[in-house]
Amino acid sequence: MLEYPTGIFADKYGRKLSIIFSILLNAVALIIEVTAHTTTQFFIGAVFIGASFAFSSGAREALIYDSLKEKKLEKSNSKVLGSLDTVGAIGGILSALVGSMFFTLKNTLPYWLTIGAYGLSLFFFIFIREPKYKKEGEIIDTLKNFKEGIKLVWKNPVLKSLLLLYIPLFFFEEAWYNAQQPILIGLGLPILFLGTYQAAKTIFFALGGVTLPKLLDKFSHKTLLFSIIIIEFLVWLILGFNNLYAVIIFAYILFLLHQFWNYVDADIIHEHISSHVRATTLSARQMLISLVWIFNPWVMGYLVNTFSRNILFPIFGVIILIVALSIFISRKRYF
Repeated sequence: MLEYPTGIFADKYGRKLSIIFSILLNAVALIIEVTAHTTTQFFIGAVFIGASFAFSSGAREALIYDSLKEKKLEKSNSKVLGSLDTVGAIGGILSALVGSMFFTLKNTLPYWLTIGAYGLSLFFFIFIREPKYKKEGEIIDTLKNFKEGIKLVWKNPVLKSLLLLYIPLFFFEEAWYNAQQPILIGLGLPILFLGTYQAAKTIFFALGGVTLPKLLDKFSHKTLLFSIIIIEFLVWLILGFNNLYAVIIFAYILFLLHQFWNYVDADIIHEHISSHVRATTLSARQMLISLVWIFNPWVMGYLVNTFSRNILFPIFGVIILIVALSIFISRKRYF
């Protein structure tokens, strides 16, 4: 629920300040959790992590896009996002390798080093220059932005169309993410290789950040969105199979599809959002998506535990094909 208020905060007081708060909250969360001794303390740490995510959600993308827009490089937005994803993934791989060595020296050492890294990030953001996204002397009206952000998400035909398309495409992902490990083990993957499976996802994510945005230069948005719908349908059909290697390959494709959607989505939406309300609108979208997802893990978990995956996952694929394709065809003029 903090998504939307923090988006308004970012537009009113600055995206840079919002990200600085996000870094501080993340550092505080880690300090709490590394020193915690009770369930309540861990819960408080989790709350701080959630608040940190809320302050960076919307503000990060708005800061990047308006920085590029100021230099007339906004067409490179998705490529920049992809490059940041790649750098983040490589950093994650290195952290995992180095972190395990530090953990053997002292189990809390990786956490304190991470807190130190947040300090360096804070130092960097303090000196970064924020682009001008509002008129000289303009004061953002909080209530007006609150109304405008929600109105844009639901009234703007492009933003609404993308939101409607996003929900059926990725609503069922929780079913796979919640059940993937027992499914893979049941298909014959040794428990020892679960870590390798997860590590490979990070490598694919890093490669996707470099390669996937390039497709935006070669194909239209309509072609890319239609392809995502069809491939998503095929993925769910294969995830219902009993072949371990086929399931692993298409699990990675599902992961990359979500990543690719983010680049296509970002390439479309920013042209339809005014700079002064950009973070607010992006946060409003994320808040609506989060509200839809509140009960999703429980519902998907129940379905996976109750029904056969061989039947359930192909049904998910058919639902995606029918619903997403209907939305795409009926609203394709907006994409």
